[in-house]
Amino acid sequence: MARFYFTNFYNMDSIVEDGNPKGGSNVETLVWMKAFFRLGNEVFLAQYENDGRKIKENYNWITTVPTYNFTKYKKFLVWYSYRFPKLFKVLSKNRFDYVFSSNPTWQIFYLCLICKLTGAKHIMRIANDKNVDFNLDKSIKPLEKLYIRLGYKLSDFIVAQNEFQFQKLKENYPNKKISKIYNPIVIEKEYLKIKEIDEGSYIAWVANFRYQKNLKLLFEISSQNPKLFFKVAGQSLSYSDPETEEYLIRLKGLTNVEFMGAISQDEILKFLSKSKYLLSTSRYEGFSNTFLEAMIVGTPIITTYNVNPDGIIDEHQLGILYKDPKDFKLIINDINNEKYKIMSKNCIEYVLSHHDYLKLGKEFMQVIGNI
Repeated sequence: MARFYFTNFYNMDSIVEDGNPKGGSNVETLVWMKAFFRLGNEVFLAQYENDGRKIKENYNWITTVPTYNFTKYKKFLVWYSYRFPKLFKVLSKNRFDYVFSSNPTWQIFYLCLICKLTGAKHIMRIANDKNVDFNLDKSIKPLEKLYIRLGYKLSDFIVAQNEFQFQKLKENYPNKKISKIYNPIVIEKEYLKIKEIDEGSYIAWVANFRYQKNLKLLFEISSQNPKLFFKVAGQSLSYSDPETEEYLIRLKGLTNVEFMGAISQDEILKFLSKSKYLLSTSRYEGFSNTFLEAMIVGTPIITTYNVNPDGIIDEHQLGILYKDPKDFKLIINDINNEKYKIMSKNCIEYVLSHHDYLKLGKEFMQVIGNI
């Protein structure tokens, strides 16, 4: 039995009553937690000391670890004078076997140093293609890039989501222990059903509203296809960008677009099961958890050529690829019921074969056992 400490404080929102979870990396991390626990390990989750929210009963198998007070000592160099020392105390006291980080930020360099000092092994799970190709996200500052790169060098093990990430990491860190393991998902067997093309009444779009998700392209597609109905599930973040704000307003002016707000993980499969397709307009991703959720319910995926991890969408016929709004319109009108049923069937077979959380959890445990 191993002791896993997960450092993503935001995962608390997934396990507390009235939480507001955001982001695919949080969804994926929670599934890894479930897998490791089911395989006989102890699971610990970082919690703010001032977080007094009640944890849902079905998550009582997670041991929360009060780590530091987020609101305390809001002053210059707070990380060095307060938060890092508190992290050191937590890791020294609990003696975890593995520290699992799921979203690389500049702090991972110091977290890796703390792991070295306390005897824990650090695992870095890559959450997005931008984590290995900084050119994709211009908002990452040069000093942040430096600390992230140093963190990668110090991390005991790096786990990529797709071949692009894996090759980039091997190129930049040839002596590191790097592996590629696909995203896991809990298989909800009651949803495994091949669909007919007329079963779904809308095209689903699921994401938080930010530049990466490309609301401009979503507007162009929906405005040029007025006979198609789109349901948008997501919410704005605390930060935004001018393009996202502009096209969010323009989308709300379309009569064939309905905003559903944020949909909980308990409801997302039901939402996708009633859709005809899942549409992705993202500029880049890693391995979208929403793709897996769509596959479970037999909903084909419509995505750009940029967001097609390891070429699985066309190679396994899980949906269709489009170049631009004009191409989208031509392709979607060419799909008949027979083609649709084949894609729906392929989605279910693929996710069962490649993404079961317990199979991937065992693979993960076998790999890190060699650190």
